[in-house]
Amino acid sequence: MDFRLFGPLEVVDSSGRAVDVGTPKRRAVLAMLALEPGRVVALDRLIDELWSGEAPASATGTLQAYISQLRRTLEPGRAPRTPPRVLLTREPGYLLDIAPGQVDLVRFAALAEDGRRMLARGAPGEAADLLRRSLETWRGEPLAEFTAYEFVQPVVARLAEQRAAVTEDWFEARLALGDAASCVPDLERLVKDHPYRERLWGLLVLALYRSGRQADALAALRRVRALLDEELGLEPGPELRRLEQAVFGQAPELGGAGPAFLGPAAEPGTAVPPGTVAVPVVHAGLVARREQTGRVAARLADTRRGRGGVLLVAGEAGLGKTRLAEAAADEAAALGMTVAWGRCAEDTGAPAFWPWLGVLRDLGQDRRADVADALATLSGGPPGDAPAEAAGAAAGGDDPGRALFELHERVTAVLGAAGPALLVLDDLHWADASSLRLLAFAAGELHRSPVLVLATIRPEPGGDPEQLRDTLAALARERGVERLTLPPFTREDVAAYLAGRDLPGGRLAALLHERTGGNPFYLRELIRLLDSEHRLDAASLGVPEGVREVIGRRVGRLPEETRALLEAAAVLGREVSFDALEAACGLGAEEVMLRLEPAVATGLLVEVPGGFDYRFSHALVRDALYAGLGRVRAARLHLRTGEALESLPGVEVSVLAHHFVAASRAGGAAKAVEYAVRAARQAAARCAYDEAADWWDRALAALGPGDPARRCALLVRRGEALRAVGDVAGGRKALEEAIVLAADIGERATLIEAVTAFGGMSVWNWRHYGVVDGETVALLERLLREPLGDVERATLLGTLGLELYYSPRRAEGERLAADGVRLARRTGDPRLLARSLNNYLVAAWVTEREDERRRAVEEMLALPLDPPAEAVARVFRMAHLLRAGELAEWDRDLARCARLADEIRRPEMTGMARIAEAAGRTMRGDWAAAERLAEEFTSLIAGFSMWGLDYPGLITLYTCRREQGRAGEVADRLVSRAHDPDMVPLRPVAALAALDAGDTALARRLAERWGGEIRDDWTTEFLVVVWGHLAARLGVPDPAALYRRLAPYGERLVVSGMGGAGWGSTHLVLAGLADATGGRDLALGHARRAHETHLRLGLDHWAGRSARLLGELGD
Repeated sequence: MDFRLFGPLEVVDSSGRAVDVGTPKRRAVLAMLALEPGRVVALDRLIDELWSGEAPASATGTLQAYISQLRRTLEPGRAPRTPPRVLLTREPGYLLDIAPGQVDLVRFAALAEDGRRMLARGAPGEAADLLRRSLETWRGEPLAEFTAYEFVQPVVARLAEQRAAVTEDWFEARLALGDAASCVPDLERLVKDHPYRERLWGLLVLALYRSGRQADALAALRRVRALLDEELGLEPGPELRRLEQAVFGQAPELGGAGPAFLGPAAEPGTAVPPGTVAVPVVHAGLVARREQTGRVAARLADTRRGRGGVLLVAGEAGLGKTRLAEAAADEAAALGMTVAWGRCAEDTGAPAFWPWLGVLRDLGQDRRADVADALATLSGGPPGDAPAEAAGAAAGGDDPGRALFELHERVTAVLGAAGPALLVLDDLHWADASSLRLLAFAAGELHRSPVLVLATIRPEPGGDPEQLRDTLAALARERGVERLTLPPFTREDVAAYLAGRDLPGGRLAALLHERTGGNPFYLRELIRLLDSEHRLDAASLGVPEGVREVIGRRVGRLPEETRALLEAAAVLGREVSFDALEAACGLGAEEVMLRLEPAVATGLLVEVPGGFDYRFSHALVRDALYAGLGRVRAARLHLRTGEALESLPGVEVSVLAHHFVAASRAGGAAKAVEYAVRAARQAAARCAYDEAADWWDRALAALGPGDPARRCALLVRRGEALRAVGDVAGGRKALEEAIVLAADIGERATLIEAVTAFGGMSVWNWRHYGVVDGETVALLERLLREPLGDVERATLLGTLGLELYYSPRRAEGERLAADGVRLARRTGDPRLLARSLNNYLVAAWVTEREDERRRAVEEMLALPLDPPAEAVARVFRMAHLLRAGELAEWDRDLARCARLADEIRRPEMTGMARIAEAAGRTMRGDWAAAERLAEEFTSLIAGFSMWGLDYPGLITLYTCRREQGRAGEVADRLVSRAHDPDMVPLRPVAALAALDAGDTALARRLAERWGGEIRDDWTTEFLVVVWGHLAARLGVPDPAALYRRLAPYGERLVVSGMGGAGWGSTHLVLAGLADATGGRDLALGHARRAHETHLRLGLDHWAGRSARLLGELGD
């Protein structure tokens, strides 16, 4: 049976007959399963994807029905009551039990990989044939009928990139065969279609040169250099520059057949000969892992050729992820690569960036200065004994985002320079949020360098579930990222495992497989237990059911003094510092080692090479021991451990904080506050704002109701940390509590700091739509009546302007924000001026202030801005440029925003750029791209707690469907959402959608209910246009009033807010309104001007719409 996902979904049986799969949703289920042949797809994931996160209560039953129907379709001859053989039920979902080669997408990738391997071996003929066959697999766009589903876009994007790379490889093979002249026309076409793929340009240059067209080759080099400079402001990459030098020098190696492109220069001693393939050197003890070790070997070979990235090794606890990572490390070392390890810690108080600190320490063994600097960056911060009130974003000043970006950039540069290298991050699911963000940033760069990050990860939520989810989603969008899943052992694998230990298989293998579920760790521990109890021959009697019971019974067989020491070790974490354990237990070094010997002998502990430290053999061992302590004993052990660690040098304050916080109800409360504050300050200094917020929270909890001044300062720091990571609601709650406290106790400086915290750089007003906080306004006005310095006054004025935005005093707020700008100019502080201009841009965001706001944004861009501030200013400017029809300048700002987003790698910054771009795509009629951008925006800011996160995406979606005549697909959703009290700006859109969908009566009711009052704010210009389209067809709201309101702005293009959608020329809606009020000649004039504008700007879709309007008006 063959499953074809290129083009429309097809299933072909062994006779060559196409199988009718059935309904669209049934086809979607099969497509999701076929994307992962031989792997379980979770039921929850299928439901979530199938109903786009809005599953009905009956979803599980409906999905089961689809599965049953698919089983009958795929196995029509299966007898009743016999188990299925193709579509199986496997916890926690379903599995399509087919070979990967039965899916055309997999065949495409396999042929491509084989071709690439033959090319690397110096066999271009075989490579060209394989690569051609790979490209011929495409019989249409992949998953073409499923574009409405979220699971499709990442797959399509990955395949598009793979196809482009395979095409390049195919031309490289043809050039190596001497087929230069026939390659030129196709390569010329491809560089036009993909102008920024430098490898294609290199292949074209080489093809021209080998065809005897040296002048044309040089001309092509000039073209690509000019293109990159004019459109992106970039120089060609090192490969193109080397090729350019070779062409100018008529280098002999350019002539004749042979390697088709000059690759990156290899470091001395690291070159991989073209004909060699890395062969795994360490496989001992890795049962049933041949496929996985083969992929690891292939990735290591790619890495040595300069194509690194990230390899995620996923699987349940105990499946051997760390063992595979160790084998990969051994192999990398045997190949001469640098190897570095970082281990993520659970519940041990490890500081932020802990796994990366381990990696950098390993890299720093050769005393590299750049590594030492990076270590200082990640572990630096204010001195541990500084007062708590000095806390803050020490590294970030007023802009924590900038500091975080610079930190990421420095560390990533150090990692990239370490190659060829393998960096192992073990137990990534326990990583702190800051380490996860750094990984996501680094992944965007490492695929271009000889560095591979291998990270082991469990499917469970982990230490920071939301950030882990966001990081994995970000990694899925990057090149060079691959996920390798370890399955449990089969019964045959268990038999092989037993055979390797000279144990019988048969009935014992079947029983052990049943009881362990094929989990290698559980299997090993169970065998050790049964062997220690001399019951392997009678294993069917009394075999324990769970891994915790197995570990408990094994620990129970140890001497009592060893058990007590293991319990103390479990409090320290999986990694057990000998010095810490010795101090915590009050025993001599020799006594500690003697007591631990039985644990080492039985395999529960392992000795760490190169010292006296220990490590639990598996996290499950430590977890079982710790869980058995009970709350009281655990708290007492934490207190004893914390007090012992205080006397040791070099102990991280976060480790001390962890132990005292865990002991806060057992006498450790005072020290819990002290060390939690210091840990929070240290995390903030490292730009680890997630961890800082967590430590501030723990300090506040331990502090209790006493010491209001200290509590006030801690609340401000927590609020700042939460805002820095996008938790707007949480940050505001902390700051509001700080404001109340500071006002009560007269802490004015803290009060000003708290009340202005949300006036920093942003394209958004952080208040919910239409909300005015009267108490905050009154407080700001009271503070402004007091004596103030210029900086404080400018900051307060800008913040008050924002707070008045949704009030009847909006115009006054705009004037106050303008006063803040004038005051900021007087200080000469560019950072303060940029903030004040940003405040003005939001406070003055009304239709009639377009010119003033344009001047403000141009002034802002003339300042020396850091990347995040420049990104904010560019997004503001893009909306102005689009409304003005300055599309070429808009394109340049878009390219700059894309580069800034790549640099900054903060979700809200990337999201801003995506939704701003969506407006331009809708203006140009590129509906698929616009919808994709809106989906990316929604995904990027999903973790934020602010108003209307779905509003821009809904506007984009409606625009795209409306302009394709498909508004009915989204009308119900829009009407339902618009009824929410906080979604006022969506109401005219919902009414127009109902009208577009043919429900005139509903549209009229909504217009009459909602069209009486149109607010004057950032939504107005777009929503007046929406009301105008509705009024032109229904007569409600008043068409004449709307015409008068829009007439002064006829020369503008219509843009929704900062982006999301563009609706062509304002003259288009003015024509409809004029016609509705009886002014046919006036309507014709507007329609003609709209048509002329659209033609002049090349807006083909909108030109067609205005041409149809002209026809309807009788022109």
